[in-house]
Amino acid sequence: MTFLVAGFLYYAFVNLSVLDPFEKAFKDFKFTDIFYSKRINKTQRNDKIILVNIKHADRFQLAELINKINSFEPSAIGLDIIFQERRLEFTDSILQAALSSNKKIVTAYYHEKDSIVNNHSYFQIKGETKGYINLNLEGQNSVIRDFLGVKEQNDQEFAFATQLALKAGFIDEDYALKELTKPIPINYIGNKDVFLNFEIEEVLNSEQIPAFKNAVIILGYLGEGDEKYDIEDKHFTPLNAEWVGRAVPDTFGVVIHANILNMLSKQSLIYRVSKFTTYLLAFIICFFTIFFSMKLYVKNSFVFDVSEKIIQLLISVLLLYLALLLLQANIYLSVVPIILLPILGVEMIDYYEHLVKYLNNKFNWESHLL
Repeated sequence: MTFLVAGFLYYAFVNLSVLDPFEKAFKDFKFTDIFYSKRINKTQRNDKIILVNIKHADRFQLAELINKINSFEPSAIGLDIIFQERRLEFTDSILQAALSSNKKIVTAYYHEKDSIVNNHSYFQIKGETKGYINLNLEGQNSVIRDFLGVKEQNDQEFAFATQLALKAGFIDEDYALKELTKPIPINYIGNKDVFLNFEIEEVLNSEQIPAFKNAVIILGYLGEGDEKYDIEDKHFTPLNAEWVGRAVPDTFGVVIHANILNMLSKQSLIYRVSKFTTYLLAFIICFFTIFFSMKLYVKNSFVFDVSEKIIQLLISVLLLYLALLLLQANIYLSVVPIILLPILGVEMIDYYEHLVKYLNNKFNWESHLL
């Protein structure tokens, strides 16, 4: 009875257009977001991943920046930038020279519907390393929770962060092809403050920055002015302090790439519990919750009525706590169905009693449970 009602409610929730706003709100929320939103912890900083805010620098400045960073001997340089068209011949030639003279660079491109948005052919260097920067796997405005490191649909393609990890020697190609061909949860450690980050002016005006040596340097946009209302290249992530009803994107794209790269550098991938295992756990927990709740109901219905909401609350708290403990151990469990089914099951006992009485009066049908 519990599963029939749960199935009906799920069908109505997904298919009734009047409930679309609620579906969108719940789609953008996961209980595990609580874990990430409170996880901003500077002690987890990875000093081998450094961000440089390019703001709205022109191509001459970017060429200077690339050459300057290259002189600091990093292990890899990632350009979260796309040069789609030609501009001034002089500055374009300087930028092209900077790109072609540096073998540590990883350039970017992205998929847009059925096409690929790439650097202009003038800036495409023979033998260059490039990766796709698409972050959104589920459609516009959804929260960025998952990462696909390798696409194998037509030709084999590597993500931007995957290419940086390969270039820096954090992982090898065999590891990427084994572990990154399916979407995996991103193991976020925090927003931009958990990474060393510099403004473009700081780097250009520095003679030497020791931290850059053997580090991965990612160049991208990190805001210019009031970051709170600057949403250029910003996305919704679990780091958002607002768990539901998110209105303003919270994390710049380059920071998301840095979090992914940090995950790959430590090979601290999050294992996602399969749907089959999740629903099997939901069934088992629901079964035993209803079983013992019925035992209590038969023994003393008054005590059951008084403690029903307490039982539901305890189940919710304990299961959510279990999910957060598992996430801390890099195991992602989709806890929502495991919580909702037992809660619904406890609620259904009263309705089941009324059904039993009706069937008993009508058809002399008896329940072996009540």
